[in-house]
Order: sequence, then C-alpha cells, then structure tokens
Amino acid sequence: MVSGCSKLLRCAVASGCCNYRHSSHASINTIKPTYEASPCTLEFDDHRTVFQHKSTWQLFRALIVLRACASDYLVDNSLKLLRQGRKLLGERMLGWLLHPTVYLQFVAGKSGSDLAVTAELLRKLNIRLMVAPTLEEDVGESSTSQEKYDKNLQEMLRLADMTHCYGGTQPCLQTKITAMVSADTLSNLTRACANEKLETCTKMVEHIASAMTGGKDVEDIGVNHTDRHNITLALRRLRLLGEVATSKNLRLLVDAEYSYMNPGCSLLTLAMMTVFNQQRPVVSNTYQCYFKRAMQMITHELDILNKLGACFGVKLVRGAYLEKERRLDPTSVCESHYNTGQNYQKVLERALLHVLEAGPERSLLIMATHNEDAVRHAVSRIQQLGLDTAAGHVVFAQIYGMAEQISLPLAKAGYIVYKSVPVGSLSQVLPYLARRAAENRSVLHGARKERELLQQELFWRFRNVLKI
Repeated sequence: MVSGCSKLLRCAVASGCCNYRHSSHASINTIKPTYEASPCTLEFDDHRTVFQHKSTWQLFRALIVLRACASDYLVDNSLKLLRQGRKLLGERMLGWLLHPTVYLQFVAGKSGSDLAVTAELLRKLNIRLMVAPTLEEDVGESSTSQEKYDKNLQEMLRLADMTHCYGGTQPCLQTKITAMVSADTLSNLTRACANEKLETCTKMVEHIASAMTGGKDVEDIGVNHTDRHNITLALRRLRLLGEVATSKNLRLLVDAEYSYMNPGCSLLTLAMMTVFNQQRPVVSNTYQCYFKRAMQMITHELDILNKLGACFGVKLVRGAYLEKERRLDPTSVCESHYNTGQNYQKVLERALLHVLEAGPERSLLIMATHNEDAVRHAVSRIQQLGLDTAAGHVVFAQIYGMAEQISLPLAKAGYIVYKSVPVGSLSQVLPYLARRAAENRSVLHGARKERELLQQELFWRFRNVLKI
C-alpha cells in the first residue's frame, strides 16, 4: 500500500467515499455578458521577465532541446534512436547524455524529494503542480494478466500520495483509463456504445456507476464475458483511485486517448464523475478540439451528468494524436490549424457558460493550451463574463519545460496556472516523452517563438557580461 506523507516528507526537501445520489439541475441556458471587459494586456514577448529566474545553463538546455524537438527526423525516429542508443552506448552512458538534457527539461524526477523540489520552484513562480504519470497502452499492447493493471494502480496511488504531500493548493493528478484496463477491452466497449442515444448512454453510465459503488459485476453492456470481467476489475481500481483523490483533495484529470477507444474511456470516466462528483468536481474528463464533433461530445456528456446530478469537470485541449487520427478518418478532424482554433473557441464558450451557471463549487474548467491567441481569447471572455478566477474553477495549464512565455505572464496577472509535470525514472519517461513528441508535433513546431525569446535572453546576458 502507499506510504504516508510523513514517510515521504522525511526524505524530501522541506517545502511547503462519496455517496452516489440523484439530484436535478437545469440545462445551461445561453447567457449574454452584461458588460465589456477591459482590454487584455497580457505580454508574451518580454524575455527578461520570463527567463530571469533561469540559469544560463538552463536557457542553453531549453534552446537545444526545443530545437531538437522541432526536427521531424528526430521526432519521427525517437523511439528507434532510443533503442539504438541503448544498444550502442549502454543504459548508463545513454542516461549520462539524456538525463541532464531532455529528462531534466521536461521531468520532475522519480522520487518524492525530486517532486518536492520542482513543486517549490513552481510555487515561487505562482504556478501549481499537475502530476502526469507515464502509464498507458494502445490496442494490441494489452496484457492477459491483471497484474500489470494492479501494479499501475499501486503506482497511481503512490503518485497520489506524493501529489498530496507536495502539490500545494488544489494539486492535480492526471491519469489514463488504459492504465487500469485493457485497451482492447476499451476498444470493444467503444464499439458497443457508439452512436447510442442520450437516454441509453445515461442508463449505461448509471449502471456502471452503481457497479462501481456496490462492488458488483457489470451486466450486459454489449461486450463479451471476458471484457465484462475486465471492466468489473477496472471499476474496483478506479473506485479506489477516486476515493484516494477525494480523501486527499486532489483533482483527478482523465486524459483523452485514441478515438477507437475514447468513448469507452469516457463511459468509465462519466461513471467515476457520477460517483465522486456529487459534491464537487473531483474527476474531470478531457475534450480534444481538433475533432469536429467536440461540441457534440461535451454537450452530450454534460447532459448525462446533469441527469445524474454530478458536477462537471473539463480539461480542454486542442488535442494530441492528430496525425494518426487524420490517417484513421480525415473527415473527423478539423481541416486546418485555424479551424481547430475556431472549434476550440466554440467549445470553450460552452464550457465557460456552464461554469458561469454552475458556480465555483460545482464546476472546473482547465484550459490546457500553448496557443497565445486561444489564451488571449479565453482571458477576454473570462473578463466579459465576470468570472472569479481566484475561486480556482477556471484555470490554465501548460507542459512543464515549455511555454514559459505564456505561463509566467498569466500567473503574474493573477490567473491560476498549472504545469503538467511527468514523474518517473529515465527508462520509464523517455519512451513516454518520445510518444508525446510525435503526438504533439504542432506544439513543438509552435515553440519557435519560445526559442527566439531564449536566444534573445542569452544574447542579452552575453552582451551584459561583455559590456557591449
């Protein structure tokens, strides 16, 4: 079982279940802002303010790593290069090369003391912690044994303990449903629940939530006996994870996955939200706005939770996996970067209006984006709607090691900002980072401005040293 905070604190740097019930909530109405906001004055171009807390070596490292991540060749072949590097150099030499560069750029470390140090550095910048595990799988990678998923649960509970101990105010913990159950089972469940009407989906969510709280086996939900057994075991794991998140006052954020299993993931996530979100939004789901149907998805799931009396938590992203999803079905995704941005704004509007109606106690919106225009638009709408950002229910998030020119000005302006921080050993995290690089290619290419600001700051420092 997971060790307590006291044990972790001794080795760290000094820092600093829900009842399932029904209630009724009205559907959201169209709400018009009653006044105009003051102009958005966020400044994303001041390299001095953004990077003054960084050492010169950290600036060099960031510039080198972000330049490497912008290379299509390196990104496309990253997993292959890792395997070849291990073969030619050995694990120790490869670690000697990658640990001080790629690893430390994006990863907090592997221990509680490592996470404590990172959390304290972020706290000094008024940025909050969002811990990102590296546990996941794809179709075809599933284990026939439950041991893998039981071990994943223990790792999630360990990370939950660490997040609680060192995360500060309202810490977040990300997770993936594929860490708790076979991806093949989720793919089968997706086919079973595809295109179901609201009433049918609501009954399915209600049934799964009841099985989760009662410890019962799930009954006929359109999948075979083996998949039902896998789902039943997954519900026990998810229930324990949800109970721990609730007791430790964590925000549990369920990440999106590939489209051929994401509806199945959402079904289990909605069941968790039904169980644990009766009083406050403990569990949140993730919505990818490069999908044309993102508005339909968020509206559909909001309606389900309204019927079941649960609070709605949303993490809104432009989306990973774009290239693969475009290969799978080019008609399902937005045709361009611009169209994705427009879709993001539409879905964001829906989420903001829900937050306005539900209030800070019963809603959570995490705007996870590295896009400056999206951030400016979000800030403008938050101001127009008069939302109290200090209440902690409307927040921003970026990846640790990137987008400093966005995160720091937001935090300085008084907005709540999280950094998604992977935690794990070098061998665990590097394959995870390689997959994320391939999936988030547009984000890495979009870091050109950040690289330019890094260069400007380095030039300023050298000129200052040389008195030029």
